[in-house]
Amino acid sequence: MIAVNQLPLSFCSSNGFHDFMSVVEPNYKPCKEEAIKTRLKILSSNIEELIKNDLQDASSICCTTDCWTSISQESYITVTAHVIDSNWCAKSYTLTTHEMDKRHTAENLSEQLINTFGKWDITNKILAIVTDNAKNITNAIPLINPEIYSVKCAAHSLQLAVNCVLKNENIVNIIKQCNKIVGHFKHSTLAKTSLEEKQELLGLTKTTLLQSCKTRWNSIYLMMERLVLNRCAIFNVLADRTITSQSMAQKLEIKEHEWLFIESLIQFLKPIYVTTNIFCTENNSSISMIRPLLKQIIEKHLMQCHENEDTIVQTLKQTLASEIKRRFSLEWDSTESVLLEQIASFLDPRFKDLDHEVLSNHEAIRSKIKQIINQNNYLEPNEITTASQEQQNKHRSDLEYIFGINNEENDLTKEFQNYLAEPQLRFTLDPLEWWKTRYSKYPTIGKLAKKYMAITATSVSAERCFSTAGNIVTRKRASLSPENVNLLVFLHQNKQLMI
Repeated sequence: MIAVNQLPLSFCSSNGFHDFMSVVEPNYKPCKEEAIKTRLKILSSNIEELIKNDLQDASSICCTTDCWTSISQESYITVTAHVIDSNWCAKSYTLTTHEMDKRHTAENLSEQLINTFGKWDITNKILAIVTDNAKNITNAIPLINPEIYSVKCAAHSLQLAVNCVLKNENIVNIIKQCNKIVGHFKHSTLAKTSLEEKQELLGLTKTTLLQSCKTRWNSIYLMMERLVLNRCAIFNVLADRTITSQSMAQKLEIKEHEWLFIESLIQFLKPIYVTTNIFCTENNSSISMIRPLLKQIIEKHLMQCHENEDTIVQTLKQTLASEIKRRFSLEWDSTESVLLEQIASFLDPRFKDLDHEVLSNHEAIRSKIKQIINQNNYLEPNEITTASQEQQNKHRSDLEYIFGINNEENDLTKEFQNYLAEPQLRFTLDPLEWWKTRYSKYPTIGKLAKKYMAITATSVSAERCFSTAGNIVTRKRASLSPENVNLLVFLHQNKQLMI
């Protein structure tokens, strides 16, 4: 209960709990805080053992990491692990959220990650690490192992691309005006109550206005969307002189052409908002989705011009499209190294035909996949041994022996061609379910898919740990030791493993 509900360690010593238990079970003896800590540590050890077993069974692991500063000004680093198990189920585990008392240099960050990987005995299994765009952490990954892929969080990269657009003077002025209106209704009880009354009279859902946050562009989108939905109710409140003075109403007024501009901005930003939500959904956030989704955004939304569309919005669309292409290397050509995202997209049955890539680049991507397959570096040593033994046990005819036919090579070629011939899966269906039913048919490509499709598109799972930590390290609990913070966050984040 303490771990799941993020309660204080001293909860069982509280007067309220004593009074409650005196009614439920008068003979109950409450546990002391030290006894609770001991039991939580035992529970933590049991969960650690379960996670270690799952990680040892995985052929490769994707990790996400991020840093956070608590309300007591203590710095923490968190690491999460992501795998696809033998049943083709995506699993995520929080490994640690421990204090980092050193400067956040690339060297110190790499040391922290190396220690964490060593503790969990997964150093040689790390395929990729997903981080935000900060230079210190992106520079830290090669220091751990040059062969580990350093993946930038897709949601954060989208945020940076949108931020370039939001710097436009026209948008800055509109955002300021929207914030003024929201601020007025947040700080005036009379205006807020009146707004609720107007919403009820107009048949609108009773909703509060939302204030934007500088660090999250989607809050600007949500603020504008909520304002447009409540436009009539807001106008009625501002027009009522018993509620709003004339000087205040003039100060907060949004003119008709500005409302039209806001509506255009909402329509313009909506596909980016939806895509960000898709990337941040833990069950569907494979890196294989990044390039196909962004290509759809550009071609079907940013490059499409609507009738009577504001010229400023058209310019903003072009700017955003250019930023997305640059940050995600969408204008890739076959002379460059094949990207990790392209490998994952090919192995995802929803995007395997590479419709989102230029036709002339298809062969380069497929050749890279063949090269990885032929290298056999995706197989574990015991799998290689088993595969070679099975191959040696295969019956070879005299003609095969004379002509020197390589059965393994033929099998791989045939498997690859059959996979290409498969109809592409509908994008709304589950790719892992598809692989689960066809793994026996395409075992070689399937092993590769299990590795690359486990790589997440964002580092959201690490950031969610800090939301949990923020509920644990509060103003009333700011003196919690880093050890106890790590213990409570670990238990809460992995609560699905509690028995």
